[in-house]
Amino acid sequence: MQRLFVMFPDRGPGLGLLWLRLCLAAALCMPGTHAGGWSVLCLLAVAMLVLGALTPLAVALAAVSLHAQTVPWPLALLPLSLLVLGPGAYSLDARWFGRRVIGRRPPPFG
Repeated sequence: MQRLFVMFPDRGPGLGLLWLRLCLAAALCMPGTHAGGWSVLCLLAVAMLVLGALTPLAVALAAVSLHAQTVPWPLALLPLSLLVLGPGAYSLDARWFGRRVIGRRPPPFG
């Protein structure tokens, strides 16, 4: 997963990406867009977006869910921006797949 994203930005950009994920999840929860009721894919996409877990898969599920609904085209393009930018530092993806600092181990019985 780390190869899919250049980095996991934190501070201002990381908060912006968190906001983008939350806005996309809110767009999937908009009233009136679920004519046939909530689908399992939509609920799974919302949960994954809020947590920032497996973002490329969550974005694909969100795009499929938004495509099946009647939403304005700028809103339908929102998942693309998240796919290009990545999940950010405030996500489970950053915790699971983020960069690691490799240091020296202390000597045993030191």
